Amino acid sequence: MGERENWHGFAKCRSAKARPPTSQWTLSALLASAFVVALGYGIVLPVLPMMVERLAGATDPAFNARQIGFLTAAYVAASVGAAFLSGKWSCLIGRRSVLVVGLIGFAITLAASALAASLLVLYVGRILNGGFAAAVGPTALAFIADTQGGDDRRTRAFGRMSMASIAGFVVGPTLGRLAVGLKLDLGVAAVPPQTVPFLLASGLAVAGALGVWSLLPGNLLPGPRVEASKPGSSMFAPGELRLLALAAVAAAGLGAFEVALTLRNAELAMGPAALGLMFATCSVVMFAVQGLVFSPLVNPAAARLLVAPALLVMAMGLAVVPILAGLTEMLFAVSVVSASAGVISPLPANWVSRISARRQGMELGIESAAVSLGR
Repeated sequence: MGERENWHGFAKCRSAKARPPTSQWTLSALLASAFVVALGYGIVLPVLPMMVERLAGATDPAFNARQIGFLTAAYVAASVGAAFLSGKWSCLIGRRSVLVVGLIGFAITLAASALAASLLVLYVGRILNGGFAAAVGPTALAFIADTQGGDDRRTRAFGRMSMASIAGFVVGPTLGRLAVGLKLDLGVAAVPPQTVPFLLASGLAVAGALGVWSLLPGNLLPGPRVEASKPGSSMFAPGELRLLALAAVAAAGLGAFEVALTLRNAELAMGPAALGLMFATCSVVMFAVQGLVFSPLVNPAAARLLVAPALLVMAMGLAVVPILAGLTEMLFAVSVVSASAGVISPLPANWVSRISARRQGMELGIESAAVSLGR
């Protein structure tokens, strides 16, 4: 009976009218928005040390490292609450509006961060940047959940969204290093090289907003508000809390792994090139695994059978990182952990969207907040 009620609520949430399936152009705009946000995060990572050193006027490596860590944490922390709020707002004013506001806000805060005159302004810019970025992911997924008719199509579309984000993380740091070599002149003074990646990502975010505004229908609004449960019962659907915990644990495991790689690389004195190779391997393996798992070759319903083994493999990979000493062994551990994360990461959002009795934006905002909390 509970499952029937959940499905009834989900159907009402989507709206009284049947919604047209997402077109390839519309899905491309959503994929581009996920790619741009991930790229905007990754493109500035290579130049953050230069920004901190210039704005703080400090040359102490320990001080600069702490500031970079705090700046990264500020970006991620801002997305915890913002993801939930943006998902809720997208149910009130429409998906397209929230996506456009998120992308434009992301562009403006990137540009403001590029031109920051002090370290405090850079912190404010990164916090706002993370908040606007958080509006894009859950809203785009909610739009897919609203418009994709079949569960298989929705699962594969969710997987493609995750792949678009990974691609952005792969391209971002490389593009950031290349962009530092560009010289821009705004007519008043030459722009410092470290600000160019911020401005480049800002321009791409504006282009993404224009694409979303042009290709997404603006007349699709979520249906009437649906209560998740009866008075006195849990506000979450059966099994939803476990899915949220799974999303947070997977994100925490991957985040801890990234930190462990950085610390272990420094301890073994492998150098920046080795660290870059390990992170590139992580992203490429995740991209390849998701491309396979969410391809037509694999039945989406069978993906759930891979979660428990993937968690076990991730745990084993995390356990051996502290005792590995060679680059080849480290690359093997990277491949193992990133393959596991590639299987696990996109699935909680897809399952939450299936069992939800509330509006998709709100539910996927909560799931995105759980991921951010884990990170």
